[in-house]
Amino acid sequence: MAITRRDFMRVAGAASLAAATDLRGRPRAEAAASLKLLAHSSYNEDSDKAIDKLGKEFAAKNGAEFSGDFIDQPEVAAKLTAEEQAQAGHDIVDLQDNLPTIHKSFLVPLDDVVADIVKRHGEFFPIAKDSGYVDGHWLTLPWLGNAVQAVYRADYLKQVGEKPPATWDELLRAAVKLKKADHPVGIPISQCEDANSILYPLLWSFGATVVDTKGRLTLDSPATTAALDYARKLFAEMDPTVLSWDDGGNNKHMLSGRGSWTINAPSIYLKAKREKMPFADAVEQSPPPAGPKGRLYYADVHGWGVFKFSPNVELAKNLLRYMFTEESQNLFLKLGQGYDCPVLPKFDVNPPYASDPQLRGLVGYMKNAHLAAYPGPSDARAEKAYQTYVIPNMFAKAVQGASNKDAVAFGVKALTDIGYAK
Repeated sequence: MAITRRDFMRVAGAASLAAATDLRGRPRAEAAASLKLLAHSSYNEDSDKAIDKLGKEFAAKNGAEFSGDFIDQPEVAAKLTAEEQAQAGHDIVDLQDNLPTIHKSFLVPLDDVVADIVKRHGEFFPIAKDSGYVDGHWLTLPWLGNAVQAVYRADYLKQVGEKPPATWDELLRAAVKLKKADHPVGIPISQCEDANSILYPLLWSFGATVVDTKGRLTLDSPATTAALDYARKLFAEMDPTVLSWDDGGNNKHMLSGRGSWTINAPSIYLKAKREKMPFADAVEQSPPPAGPKGRLYYADVHGWGVFKFSPNVELAKNLLRYMFTEESQNLFLKLGQGYDCPVLPKFDVNPPYASDPQLRGLVGYMKNAHLAAYPGPSDARAEKAYQTYVIPNMFAKAVQGASNKDAVAFGVKALTDIGYAK
């Protein structure tokens, strides 16, 4: 039977009315706007709780809904790519270091959000801009910095007649004694982010760099071979398992009660203290060791990006603004307990954790810290080198018997394949 235009309009109108009303004919309430946030899962659980609390506070004040998903950092990049391909998923996403350069075409510029925050609180630290500012726009809003320091057992060092090592040479001397006492030092020389955070600044402290300020390859240098020579000596005093550690390896090493020294974010110290471990009072922190060319600081920066396919871009931007009120920052830094450092100088003057002598050294850390791209441009090549663990793999080859020439050649080829050139 043919359907006339009038019949069609009558049926369509009835369907629209049904969709807009409930079973009793009452108007249906419009669904609340929903914001979904994706972030890395912090080793300090209270950091995740702070983000979730702020998100839910904002949602409650704005008649919206909020949900936060927290996953392991190595899984974040793949998750971002999957959502970009599907053009669906989370509204706000956590992008570390130079990840914004890889995902830039999917991110909403946040220049207006950053301008509002800078007007209220002042400029961000340079390392934060290195992460979030891409091709003339703020593609992420820098949120936190993760600093790394030496973490050690003061009692074990005292037992072997050593003070906290201030240099890599002092560490090597202590490492020989500590191995004999069955309390070895340990740093990961493996495919994990902790290895990046330790081996890049080790390289820098010997005067070596991956690239120069213009992004030209400089890895093949006498300074690099000197760093590799040192790493072989230190590796001989460590458990060979450091070659397979993941990001929790040095935490487990120290919290087992056997390990004596490593480099890490404050999570080891904080967990020992929080769980009142028998040796908690002996866990202390100090700046990372200096090399022949001085002490250089490494940090990771996490920033919030907003996907272009989000149905609630403006609401997402307003949540980011809310996260930078003084009350929000104070809450986050208090719960972060030094695991998370501020990326704005204003909040780094006297953060809540500064009263703890073991955390006071983190104040001012971000001012001097660098991303893995240092001293070159912060671009996608630097992020790819970081994600594929080029530098840890080069060190791993050297400590397992490869010559300096072969280890460096491996590194140079891997970097060239990524897109670097001399």
